[in-house]
Amino acid sequence: MSRAKSPDLRTGHANNAAEAEAPIVYEGRAPRAPAHLKATGRDIWRAVWQAGSGAYSPDTDRNLILRYAELYDRRADLLAAVEDDGLMTIGSTGQPVVNPALRYVESTEKELRAIETSIGFSPESRMRLGIVAAEARKVQAGPEDF
Repeated sequence: MSRAKSPDLRTGHANNAAEAEAPIVYEGRAPRAPAHLKATGRDIWRAVWQAGSGAYSPDTDRNLILRYAELYDRRADLLAAVEDDGLMTIGSTGQPVVNPALRYVESTEKELRAIETSIGFSPESRMRLGIVAAEARKVQAGPEDF
């Protein structure tokens, strides 16, 4: 009986994804956060550029990352409105209804998840894009941790 061939680790199988490194497409400083972003959006803008570690280009990825930061600002505003008004409000005929802002929170979060998938902010999308979480941990941890 012959043994099954071991999988070719260069084919992009998930068990090899941890060995691939994301290509460096930009080595300069992260672009300045756009002035119209609020505090949450500015924090997200900085965090995304930092997390990308050169994987994002200001020329090609700026608008996507800007949209992501703007959506986080929108989400923060909507959640603040829900916090102020409560989960339930009074409907047009006086009946209690779920705060309509929650529908917008839900749709905003759906858009956020779609962008997170495209920029590698989930384990699966990082594997697909070749971005290695282990590399990020190595930067924060000392050699004694590995």
